[in-house]
Amino acid sequence: MEKDAPYRILEDREVFANNPDLLINTPSRKDGIDEATETALRIYGCELIQEAGILLRMHQTAMATGQILFHRFYFRCSFRKCDARVVAKAALLMASKVEEQPRQAPDILSVFHAAGLARKGARPEPLEFGTPRYLQ
Repeated sequence: MEKDAPYRILEDREVFANNPDLLINTPSRKDGIDEATETALRIYGCELIQEAGILLRMHQTAMATGQILFHRFYFRCSFRKCDARVVAKAALLMASKVEEQPRQAPDILSVFHAAGLARKGARPEPLEFGTPRYLQ
């Protein structure tokens, strides 16, 4: 694309190099979440996406795209307003479509459910459609 074009796509490094405040003044920080907690939540969300992507046998590019979408979302919205687990599910669903590794939403929900139970040390149980747990 020409440099003289009125519109050009900015890469992340250009955006953040020109606006270092974007990294410091995130919506989460404005809502009172400290840097360590925000970093921990970002890592947690990326781990969820990675784990679910592996269980769904997705390519690494799709998982990385999901993690990028996850991070970009939280440069616009606060962790206090949007649950990281919900955003991670949505990011992986979107990434599966973008990277042509399509997965059905019920499959993604089931994998996140099973992974969540395994993290708690509980025995994974099937997530049945229409149950209250499915609707959460």
